[in-house]
Amino acid sequence: MLRIEYLDQTEDVYDIEVEKNSNFFANGILVHNCEITLPTTPLKDINDESGEISLCTLAAINWGKIKKPSDFEKPCTLAVRALDALLDYQSYPVNAARISTLNRRPLGVGIINLAYWLARNGSNYSDPNLELVHEYAEAWSYYLIKASVDLAKESGVGPCPKHTETRYGEGVMPIDTYKREVDELIPNPDYKMDWDTLRGDAFLYGIRNSTLMALMPAETSAQISNSTNGIEPPRALVSVKQSKDGTLKQVVPGIAKYKNKYELLWDQKSPEGYLKICAVLQKFIDQAISVNFSYNPAHYPDNKIPMSVLLGDMLMHYRFGGKCGYYLNTNDGAGEINLDVQLSSDGIDENDCDSCKI
Repeated sequence: MLRIEYLDQTEDVYDIEVEKNSNFFANGILVHNCEITLPTTPLKDINDESGEISLCTLAAINWGKIKKPSDFEKPCTLAVRALDALLDYQSYPVNAARISTLNRRPLGVGIINLAYWLARNGSNYSDPNLELVHEYAEAWSYYLIKASVDLAKESGVGPCPKHTETRYGEGVMPIDTYKREVDELIPNPDYKMDWDTLRGDAFLYGIRNSTLMALMPAETSAQISNSTNGIEPPRALVSVKQSKDGTLKQVVPGIAKYKNKYELLWDQKSPEGYLKICAVLQKFIDQAISVNFSYNPAHYPDNKIPMSVLLGDMLMHYRFGGKCGYYLNTNDGAGEINLDVQLSSDGIDENDCDSCKI
């Protein structure tokens, strides 16, 4: 049970942060706000080869292109094999980064276009279909791990040198170590993938990559693929995104067909549903999620968000196994683009480029 206790006295609290960095060690655990959770060792100098600098090579699977869980096999296998090959191809400016990366071969494959996937499946963030999220997340995770184990089994490839330092090398999967409170969200989970065989193969052959999943914001890749950002709800049906290359107006995928199915960020009364989605996803992830806490003051009395609400959501996130937080966002009232047009869904193919038609 979550509880907020009010104290009669005032006590000092501390915002702990290492100068020029955004993380710190607490009881031997590296604490930070990023989705990447990899071991590091301080360097004595720039040439120190005993230190470790953690790098994570990233990609993302477009859930908007997935029609059934088995569809994950091909893109997950391709992502793992391509990224793993990249580790040997790329250059490393610091030797400690090269040694650490080649010893552990960490990858971070994330998710983009979740908002579109939810809309297409008749779900949303406030009242999500967690059973469906669970089913698809299981397949996504399974095929990523299987691709890495299959690489370790191949002659001439093999596992990463430090695979014995991973739980995978012990035959332990993310579904064996998740926070059991998630069972309150998905009671008696019905696993559909062949985890027993994968456990045995991982124990016998090892794994090629120490880590495989991480959910990053995916801002740039979402623009390139005309997808919604990572696992985030869109702020508007049409967003203006600025970068050093200019200004881009981006339309949510499938707008003609799913305009009324999308749930926009500032329309949500609470991030609770989004945080429950994160809890289910985290169950299948070996690293972490860049989790945002977003609030619209207009949904609260006097346009003020009570501290008890903020703390309650953070505690719930931790209770369900959340490892880190990213940003705490509030609606500044600046407004977004209002797409006030009537769009007919007659004859619309959801695979068409809808943004080219508007």
